[in-house]
Amino acid sequence: MKHDPRDLPAVVPGAQSRVLLHSIAAPLGSALAQRLERAPIAYGDLKPLVGPFSRPIVQVSGPPDALEEAGRLLPDCAAKAEAVAVRLRRAGVELDWGPPHVVPDLASLVRLHRARGASSVEVVRADPSLLAEMELGACYHAYWRRRVIRRALCRLGIPRSGKWTHRLFTAVSADAAFWLGVRSAATDREWERFVRSSYVVFYYHRIAGERKPGHEHMDVHPRRFESHLRLLRLLGFRPVAPDEILAFHTDPTATIPGRRYVLAADDAFTDAVAALHRHGHLSPHVFVCTSFVGTEAWWADNEPIASWEELRKLEVAGGVIESHSRGHTRLTQLDPQALEEALSGSLHDLESHVSRRAGLLAYPHGDHDEHVRAAAIEAGYRAAFTTEPGRNGAGTDIYCLRRIDLKDWDGRVALTWKALTGEPLPWFWERRRPRFRAARASRRVARSHRRTAQR
Repeated sequence: MKHDPRDLPAVVPGAQSRVLLHSIAAPLGSALAQRLERAPIAYGDLKPLVGPFSRPIVQVSGPPDALEEAGRLLPDCAAKAEAVAVRLRRAGVELDWGPPHVVPDLASLVRLHRARGASSVEVVRADPSLLAEMELGACYHAYWRRRVIRRALCRLGIPRSGKWTHRLFTAVSADAAFWLGVRSAATDREWERFVRSSYVVFYYHRIAGERKPGHEHMDVHPRRFESHLRLLRLLGFRPVAPDEILAFHTDPTATIPGRRYVLAADDAFTDAVAALHRHGHLSPHVFVCTSFVGTEAWWADNEPIASWEELRKLEVAGGVIESHSRGHTRLTQLDPQALEEALSGSLHDLESHVSRRAGLLAYPHGDHDEHVRAAAIEAGYRAAFTTEPGRNGAGTDIYCLRRIDLKDWDGRVALTWKALTGEPLPWFWERRRPRFRAARASRRVARSHRRTAQR
């Protein structure tokens, strides 16, 4: 892919050889235009590496032959322009934004988005591979607040026509209208897949509780780890196996039951592998830097890394041993040859030492870009995980799956929040947590002193 229109300026008049994408606008100077300027229509807060265009697309203009080829076998409907734009982008065609399509009022805007939502279902039925790059696949690109507002508006049916939609909610009403259109055209199973099916990935590093300076953000006490698992069980969360993940993202009819999670650990530290071994029934994923198995981690104060024998024992217990590349270098900093060696070599190492592999990768430090993603596909990986927070829905790119890390100070409230949303605590809660932790520590010290005095 050469360009993404999100990074391009407006088209220069007369550039007839380029393909132009046409979005939506209101009449200049109108109240609707001012409202859209203050709160532009967007799919969500998360900006994935692979996802839909930054603006709704209602028309594509350019060479007729190119447009006809890109639209082959797609139904003629309101969402066809977006699908054509995705195919052109995949083919490396140079794209620019052209003059927008002007809608006269809010009611027209809502009707247009509702039509796009309904026809998006038809388009994805014709070509399921388009899901991750269309608005239909962007349900979980939004943070929890937008999803809650969207669901409430859809249930109330407020944006059905736009006639009674309050002007303050122009952008969210257009978004909700799109999803009302999806619901009107989707079967129950399709709606379950597009909107309700998702899972969250939790990952740890160390599970030792040593509280070494500098390890506060990566070391969880074993008792805290066990309490996390107990709470997930009490909340009704169940683990997802690698085969279920792959099927969910590749099978256009697959869904995932509610309250599903993946338990993972990066780097394969000895203490984490030992802790996960006791919970093999949860199919824990361990991502290992294969060149450092049985040695020490230079990036973590030389903490010991599990040996191949220890990893095989975890595998026998039910664990999944997968790739964290060969070393722990940021993959975006490697030249093409070194990148290929880091990814392909790690797969080769795993093939030589473990019996079951799903072909999963966790990018070291979460660093990835288009070149790293393409190299992972070329090397033979079937899915890859980042360190970006959020839940994973059917439309999440399978090579940019999201994860959320769990900390030693994550108690019941924090874990419940992360399990339900896949996101960190809101800033106003997070800001108060140091004070709560300090207060708890003071109480522990006071109790310890009282027990000592009583003796």
